[in-house]
Amino acid sequence: MSAVHRAPAPLKLGVGLALILGLAALPAERAWWGLWALPLLVLVAFLARLSIVGLLRRLALAVPFLLGVVSLAWFRPHGLEIALGLLIKASLSLFTLQILASTTPISDIVRTLRRMHVPEVLCDAIALLARYSTVLADEALRMRRARAGRTLRASRVHWWRVLGNSVGLLFVRTVSRAERIQVAMRSRGGA
Repeated sequence: MSAVHRAPAPLKLGVGLALILGLAALPAERAWWGLWALPLLVLVAFLARLSIVGLLRRLALAVPFLLGVVSLAWFRPHGLEIALGLLIKASLSLFTLQILASTTPISDIVRTLRRMHVPEVLCDAIALLARYSTVLADEALRMRRARAGRTLRASRVHWWRVLGNSVGLLFVRTVSRAERIQVAMRSRGGA
């Protein structure tokens, strides 16, 4: 276990939030100033013995969402400059959150957020998301196996359509499971 892992959760959360808020406060035309944080983040990841390739792979999963946000800036004056600024700030913020989540147990993060008087509903949502993410991953794996067993190799367009349907079905199943969990929690006196 590295020194970064052993550091107190409030310190890591405070530094991470300060960096993210600092990046958010930068004007879009000065967002490249935020790149000074990249070597620092890479150094922290190296000290924590985290795989940079693994962090970048997880960051790549967020690219569609980043591009969606960035594409909205194209319709404003100086759209390219604003879009690049948003891309830099959002990517660095996500990289910071990945390092925080990789080096700090979710239970410590939630406990620290509760001490900071973050609304209880948000803390509960984060805790449930962490707890049930493995259930969601198992459900996705079962659906992938079932889809592979039923479908033949087809064109790329067909594959994307099937993938879109699977993601939609996974979303519907997740919402249904969340509703059942909420009903069970209420029946036991929960919020």
